[in-house]
Amino acid sequence: MPDELEQRCWKKFAQGDADIWRQFIDRQIPRLYRLFMKSWPNPSLAEELVQRTVFDAVRGSGSFNPDKGSPEEWIYGIARNTIRLELRRRASRPGTNGEIGRYFDAIDTKLLPNELLERQETIEIVRAALGKLESKEETVLRAKYIEDLPTCEIAAEMKMTEKAVHSLLYRARISLRRQLKQMALESKQGQKS
Repeated sequence: MPDELEQRCWKKFAQGDADIWRQFIDRQIPRLYRLFMKSWPNPSLAEELVQRTVFDAVRGSGSFNPDKGSPEEWIYGIARNTIRLELRRRASRPGTNGEIGRYFDAIDTKLLPNELLERQETIEIVRAALGKLESKEETVLRAKYIEDLPTCEIAAEMKMTEKAVHSLLYRARISLRRQLKQMALESKQGQKS
């Protein structure tokens, strides 16, 4: 059973509080992306399914009922429906001969060479940017987005309150964004010379 503070937060969420919605969606996007990548390891498709899910959540925001469960359970219900719809869409595709069918299956389930290269380059850029952050900021971002730890576990590991972890995550995301922009600017300047 959720505590009273959590229930109040859910009610604000149900009432459409913009700040709570923004924070919620920011937290859910990486989780939804991982969920869709498990079904189809295709980054483009996973991104499209995340967008559909978030759009459906925003459009159907009035259907959230805090008495029936948490916002996370609600959006994961929408995500499961998105997966079902995608499976139906794929099942209704016109038949193809075996060779072309295997090609389409490979596109849907395997990363293409340019996607693999792009993913590796992105990983290297993010690692470099993370390495330039303050130690605490790097630690909290890795725990949250790479290890996928909940805030309460991060707080326990870092010997901080959950509120302090949320604050640190906020500052760390800004620092990472700033670092990535700086690296992009330096890369552009390096290409011009």
